[in-house]
Amino acid sequence: MHYLLFYEVGEDYVSRRAEFRDAHLEKAWKASDRGELVLGGALANPVDGAVLLFRGDSPDVAEKFARADPYVTSGLVERWHVREWATVAGEDSAAPVRPKATAAGKKGATDNAGRADTTSSPNKGLILRMWRGNSTPQKSRDYVEHVTSKVFPALQAIDGHRGAYLLRRSVDDAVEFVVLTLWESMDAVRKFAGPKPENAVVEPEARAALTDFDKLVAHFDVIQRSE
Repeated sequence: MHYLLFYEVGEDYVSRRAEFRDAHLEKAWKASDRGELVLGGALANPVDGAVLLFRGDSPDVAEKFARADPYVTSGLVERWHVREWATVAGEDSAAPVRPKATAAGKKGATDNAGRADTTSSPNKGLILRMWRGNSTPQKSRDYVEHVTSKVFPALQAIDGHRGAYLLRRSVDDAVEFVVLTLWESMDAVRKFAGPKPENAVVEPEARAALTDFDKLVAHFDVIQRSE
């Protein structure tokens, strides 16, 4: 899900922000590297506020950022609030909804000459995305609940998603998880992972249930798939 964080700034914002800008930007880029902050910046002409776009399971991801942001703690930002943004159009939308005409058009695929493509396979061009994480036996149930009740249902709403697997095994005193997701193309992967699809998307609720996890994921071309 997407959340918008709105900042309302004071009259001295422009004159004072240089003092806190590096600390603010460091926090913002760390949030971006974690896959939480999608975009952020000040409003222009006039500079009377800022808007930051977050991705997460709940508004907590944006609210926690605001409470610890140097712009807020220093008083540069006088008021802030968070709104859920139900994004339905665009490559990075959380729940893409396409017009019926577009969806219907996909059913009649043609080759380069305009003829019906009778040679394509439902598995042709699939991308497999693989990620690993570890948990404790006690916390592993929380992770399974998070993935099965929130992550997988959200994936089903993304155009181009073709399936997902959650794998688990016990390794000594830990529990290892492997998540495999199937996608029609790398463009479809970007609808889920954003412009840097090699970065793992690990929501705060998942992080709380894991002891460590891959920061980067691996993508594979599916050569053959047997049902």
